[in-house]
Amino acid sequence: MRKNNDNKNKKPPYYLWGNHAVLSALRNPKRIIKKLYLTEKNKSYMDELNILSHHPIKILHLNEIDKLFHQQMVTHQGFVLETLPLQKKSLNEVTNSTLLVALDQVTDPQNIGAIMRSSKVFGATSLITTKKHSPGETGSLAKAASGALEYIDIVEVTNLAATLTLLSKKGFIIIGLDELGESKMSDIKLDDDQPRVLVMGSEGKGLRRLTKTKCDIMAVIENKTNDEFSTLNVSASAAISLYQLSIK
Repeated sequence: MRKNNDNKNKKPPYYLWGNHAVLSALRNPKRIIKKLYLTEKNKSYMDELNILSHHPIKILHLNEIDKLFHQQMVTHQGFVLETLPLQKKSLNEVTNSTLLVALDQVTDPQNIGAIMRSSKVFGATSLITTKKHSPGETGSLAKAASGALEYIDIVEVTNLAATLTLLSKKGFIIIGLDELGESKMSDIKLDDDQPRVLVMGSEGKGLRRLTKTKCDIMAVIENKTNDEFSTLNVSASAAISLYQLSIK
């Protein structure tokens, strides 16, 4: 009976998949690697990169790799890594950054992964998410992040409004993105050494009311066509905003 209970309490394997996600994880010294699953063709490709010598590897056919996911549809490209999730950072560990991104209940791992990619390109070092209404680190998020998960620290907080208040006290300018924002994102000019937080709202409702009250600037992405078209999703909006905030 005890053995059965142990099996019930046993956590399922945690997998990352996809070429870029797996390669970046293997190159991350902070990753705890359990096992790498590859096709024979991908094994030859990885041998050329000379990064396999210290990792346990199992060669499988594509249909055998598919079985790891128990009929879940996953585009793994013949690269699957069994690992452990990365350690989360505390807020105090990231307050020496110049640019942070905070997500107000963004739930789609595809969007979060894309935001992480933009964060890596435009110099944001950390992503602040809420413990509730956020997917956390998942294989789907890692695939969408295309390797950026290994470079962008995730900070999970219980209360985003309180977190923004604390960051404000530490000298951060809090910039919220909203369709009704009074300032154009392209017009915001800050000193190079001025730390800033870009706050993005959820896919459907945008920023919550309390979150808006914590923002020093409410900004909007200018619509060059002068009409009411406003259907950019949160990841596209984040990419544009991060780019504009990175312009000197």
